Amino acid sequence: MIIRDKRLAEIATRHGVDITMVEPPDKNTRLEQLKSILGRRDVPFPIDPEYGEKYYQQALDGIPFGIGTLNDKTVDLEGYENHQEYHTMTMEDHLSWACLVADQQSTKHSYACGEYLHGEEMFEIGGTCIPDYYILNARIFQQTGWQLATVSMIIPADVFFHCHSRRFFPVTTFMRPLECDYLEEPDIGHDIAGHVATFTIPQVAEVMNNHGLANDIIRQERKQRLATARDEQEVQRIDEETQELLLYAGRLYWFTVEFGLVMQDDSLKAFGAGILSSPGETRYSVDSPHSNRVLIDPSLDKDLLRLATTDYLISEYQKTYFVMKSFATLSSLTPERILRIVHVARDLPHHTWREIVPGDNVINVGTILTSPNEKYYRLLARQPLDECLQRAAIRNLRLYAAGLDIDTGEKQMFMDALPPIPDEIHEEFRKLDEAGTWKESS
Repeated sequence: MIIRDKRLAEIATRHGVDITMVEPPDKNTRLEQLKSILGRRDVPFPIDPEYGEKYYQQALDGIPFGIGTLNDKTVDLEGYENHQEYHTMTMEDHLSWACLVADQQSTKHSYACGEYLHGEEMFEIGGTCIPDYYILNARIFQQTGWQLATVSMIIPADVFFHCHSRRFFPVTTFMRPLECDYLEEPDIGHDIAGHVATFTIPQVAEVMNNHGLANDIIRQERKQRLATARDEQEVQRIDEETQELLLYAGRLYWFTVEFGLVMQDDSLKAFGAGILSSPGETRYSVDSPHSNRVLIDPSLDKDLLRLATTDYLISEYQKTYFVMKSFATLSSLTPERILRIVHVARDLPHHTWREIVPGDNVINVGTILTSPNEKYYRLLARQPLDECLQRAAIRNLRLYAAGLDIDTGEKQMFMDALPPIPDEIHEEFRKLDEAGTWKESS
């Protein structure tokens, strides 16, 4: 036990954390704090006393937090529901949080936008202990009208975005291992120390809700089409088309809410939760000479199509970041516009996360830059390709071979901006694909 404590103390010291302060408040202290918060009326969304009393009683009775109950809304988590049992959090869990927050604070104050920092202060995201979701949920609701819904793991995109349509944000209940900077799957460090502060940026919260509403429309359209499907083949086709639409909608979310940058006072600032939950990527996203940075205006269809058609990987730092001119431009992402753009994107070639595309408003050209046609040459030459480049190259060349459906001026403008692909590439790919070279990518 002494050795274990010494190890934890050494870890705390490395991150500038006083390990004696890593002591979660007891239940009585948390209940007193919750009662005080529930009674506030100087907030944008005061809590109805009837809901507040029931909510407090749940906490008093020791019922683990699951889904926020501060109004008449709830959400169906489709079997992914979980609970935060605060008393089961270990010393290592709280220390991992404390170290991550300390590391994040060392970068956020230099790289995060002002609105995000204000949100962290408002929700008291910081300190040396994991937040009690009863308390955090009450604070979030009072300021934004959103609530938390705890989940057991990474949940399907349709469930995730359905939560957004109801103004619930899914959060996990596990904390990453000690001294782990980057994690592919969301944990408390990502969901709470990354996302929660963004709810105070009205345009970001609005975009999140709109993505949820667009997702619900896609799901409803799928349900209606399945009701008249004639056979299993048609059912499969409907499911594949639905997943494709969700894929493109997810990219809009990824490059804005998760990994967006914004211009403030002529400087690049981060607001994406995926960026700000990783101290390493926070610096990388703004300062690194390796990544590309492209200025976009989401109110322009051509820029929104740029996001929807750009493929990426989640296993490492991003290779291209998109910079919003201002948060105001995000308000243009209504559910109807999201739906229209994702339907257009289905018929167009994909860009990859390393590319600078003709017409891009480039802020920085990174050392990992590739041109739009480079992926095709490298694929046919059997040169090393990351999964993103290979996936886009095969998909695009098959799309060209099947015939592009360029039936609008908008699609034509998109295609006109791309360099032509030499005929010999198409012919060589056709022969190799027919021979089953990339059968596993079908």
